[in-house]
Amino acid sequence: MSFEDVQLSEQPANTRLQILLAKTKLSISEYKDANRLIDEITDWESVFDVARRNFSVPLLRKHLKNLNHTDIPCDVLERIEQTANASALQNLRMIAAQKAFQEQCLEPVKANALFFKGVNMAAQFYPDIGLRPCRDIDVLVRTDHLRSVLKEAIKAGYTPVSPEAREIPTTSERDINAILRLGESITLVSPERVVVDLQDDLDKHSGLFSVYDIFVNAKPFEVAGETFKTLPYAFLFNYIAHHHTRHTWSRLHWLSDLDAICTSKKFDRNAVLDMAESLGQRGTVEASLELHELMSTDTPWDDAKDLERGKSLLKLCILNLPGELDLEKRFRMKMIGGEFMYRWQARPDLLTKARIGWWKSVFKPTVTQYVSYPLPRSLQWLYVIPRILDLVQRMRTRLRPSRN
Repeated sequence: MSFEDVQLSEQPANTRLQILLAKTKLSISEYKDANRLIDEITDWESVFDVARRNFSVPLLRKHLKNLNHTDIPCDVLERIEQTANASALQNLRMIAAQKAFQEQCLEPVKANALFFKGVNMAAQFYPDIGLRPCRDIDVLVRTDHLRSVLKEAIKAGYTPVSPEAREIPTTSERDINAILRLGESITLVSPERVVVDLQDDLDKHSGLFSVYDIFVNAKPFEVAGETFKTLPYAFLFNYIAHHHTRHTWSRLHWLSDLDAICTSKKFDRNAVLDMAESLGQRGTVEASLELHELMSTDTPWDDAKDLERGKSLLKLCILNLPGELDLEKRFRMKMIGGEFMYRWQARPDLLTKARIGWWKSVFKPTVTQYVSYPLPRSLQWLYVIPRILDLVQRMRTRLRPSRN
């Protein structure tokens, strides 16, 4: 199915239900609509599979328990229960791992760092910390602190890995330099096998967020008796609007993030829009707010022109529901600078910077190449040749029309 094939007014009950139950809270009218939609569903295996792939099983369980519907097969309910419980246990593990990383890798070197997404989002905005599935820990570190944090992590038993999860050698200063210079981010695996993703910026190529000093404006928050620092609220919303749109809203738990923040007492719509204006991405943020309206059954799904930008994002989400692994990558190949799906998302100068940055990244060697062939820096220009050949092949593959 292509983007043009998605007719919102013709979506089946299971699609409407999945989007609705991605909300963290439902109104009385939404619960009534959910019951009506459930009556139309015959394939609950499919509902569970979509929720599992899209990291929304805990909220599915929460809402189905409140609905207390008797027509859902018992074996499906049992699998929903098991998956949701496993997700909650994983989040407790993540909290312990995050606390350990702060104590072992950040505090000893007095690094300025923020935790965001994942359990941090759940702890701040969700009704229960177990309702937002998490796979890793995201840490934003000041660029000038990144080297010391990486070295401290290695000393504490963390293992750097490539994007393909291959272990990166760290036997010399040259290895450390390669990780810092060639990686878009630094992925570490803790001794307890928890993944920690270290980043020193939050956008891809546009420099969208570089005008705002995140660390100066960081907010403290507490989880499990430990205090961490995170993104300020208005900035956080701008970040998730940008990040989730760049990933084409390809997971339902990203819709849940949107609802969790928008329905929070901490949410200040005017502050969010003012920041969007100053950052130059008002289009992305307004479209995300429209998308939030469309999650509710109180807002009809039709093909009229109102909420048009929000509907564009909703269609991307619907296309991603089946979990086709290569779809998001194909979308990304058509993005402006690998970062913006639509021209209306950001100021023209940011679109231009994204294009230029993307082309520069095409020729930049990668840490994966270094793991395969660990060349000294003086010879790393040789990595550029296979990078170009690989890009050409990937573009031919992803832009080839589907036969389906």
